[in-house]
Amino acid sequence: MMQHIFLIEDDIKLASLIQKFLLKHGYTIDVFNTAQAYHNGEITFLPSLIICDIMLPDGNGFELITQLKEKYSCPVIFLTALDSVQSQIKGLDLGAYDYLIKPIKPELLLAKIKTIIAHTVGQSNNSDTHGPLRIDNLKKDIYFQCTALNLNESEFEIIAYLAKNSPLPVSREILFKHVIGREYDGLDRAIDLKISRLRKKLKDTINQHSNSLDIKSVRGKGYSLDIT
Repeated sequence: MMQHIFLIEDDIKLASLIQKFLLKHGYTIDVFNTAQAYHNGEITFLPSLIICDIMLPDGNGFELITQLKEKYSCPVIFLTALDSVQSQIKGLDLGAYDYLIKPIKPELLLAKIKTIIAHTVGQSNNSDTHGPLRIDNLKKDIYFQCTALNLNESEFEIIAYLAKNSPLPVSREILFKHVIGREYDGLDRAIDLKISRLRKKLKDTINQHSNSLDIKSVRGKGYSLDIT
């Protein structure tokens, strides 16, 4: 499963280096160079991990982490030049999963990210519920109002991934890489065909239910799961 990362870092050169390094290793990443840029940013993908600096030009990470943890359930780690023991204790007391001190080798940062995501994902429940939709991650089954949808592997991945990010849309490029397993070239219609067939299957399977489940095309943004 592809993992998405938020990086809140005012050092533009460092942020660019981290972004390129993580992209190279299969992560997707949104970079915000100020607290305001994060607040104003259009979030199109939920993060698996947030990396946050403490000393920002328009605020500080100690204040921001409370807002981040209220909005997202993923771990937040501090990456900062603030190296006093008191600051480290304060960061961890505020709920940071880890406190990393600059400068840090990209390879070590990557190792930390892998370990933290693996640990936190491993602690997640085997079953997720989204209203009338229940996803059994262990058996790879999905039920809608107790009706099994009988999906194949790629159909399961599409619904589960869209549900994880619902109600936000997921771009075609990201969904393509997650489900098909390679970069989207701008021409391949494999994911569109799978979604078209999946929409028909959903309609045929749950047409007797009072609630509905559909995959909506969001213009310029990708696809989102519509549960009503």
